[in-house]
Amino acid sequence: MSLYSPLPSANRSRPAARRRSAASAVLRTLTAASLAASALLMASASPGTAAPSTPARTTAGSAALTIDASCPVGTGTVTYAPGITLNPKPTNISFTGSAGPCTSTDPAITAVSGYSGSGQGDLGCTTGGFDATGTILWNTGAVSNATFSSVVDLRPGGIPVIVATGPITSGKFAGSTVELVIALLPANPLGCFSAQGITQTHGPVSLTVLH
Repeated sequence: MSLYSPLPSANRSRPAARRRSAASAVLRTLTAASLAASALLMASASPGTAAPSTPARTTAGSAALTIDASCPVGTGTVTYAPGITLNPKPTNISFTGSAGPCTSTDPAITAVSGYSGSGQGDLGCTTGGFDATGTILWNTGAVSNATFSSVVDLRPGGIPVIVATGPITSGKFAGSTVELVIALLPANPLGCFSAQGITQTHGPVSLTVLH
C-alpha cells in the first residue's frame, strides 16, 4: 500500500462532509437573505414613512431617465416547474404579486393592484435566466403589457433576486421600460439540494417604470 493512500474511513466521510458543508453554506446565505429582505421591507413600509419621490435617474454618458412610476414595496410569488435546484435547467416559470404605495407622473397611479407573467428558461436557485411576458394592473384599472428578459442576480448580503426588465409593449406607459425585482426566498432553502427542488418562492418586490 502506498504511504500516500488515504484511509478508507476518511474517503467515506469526505463526500458526506462536503455535502453537509455546502448545504450549510446555502442555508446560511438564504437565511441571511431572508432576514435582510424582511428588514428592508419592514423599514420601507414603516408607518409614517413617506412614499419616495420620482427623481430622474441618470447613467454615465446618458441623458436623465424619467421615472413614470416607482413602487419600491410589494410582495410576489414565483412558481417553478420543475422545481429549481442548484444547477440551472429548463424550467417553466410564473409570477404574481402586487406593490404599493407608488408615486407616478400620473397622480392617479398610487399602486399596482396586481401583476402576473409567465415564461421559460434555464433557471437554478442562484443563477440562470428566462424570457417572459406579463401584465401590470394599476389601481386605476389601466393595464400595461410587457415582455421581460430576466436573470437571477445575487445582491449585497447574498440575496438572490430575479431582475426582470423589458419594454411595455401596449397599454399604460407604452414605450417605457419596466424593471421588476423579486427576492427569491424559499420556505425551505435546503430544497435546492433535493431531487424535487424548490417549486415556489415568496418575497419582497420592487417595480419601476421609466423612459
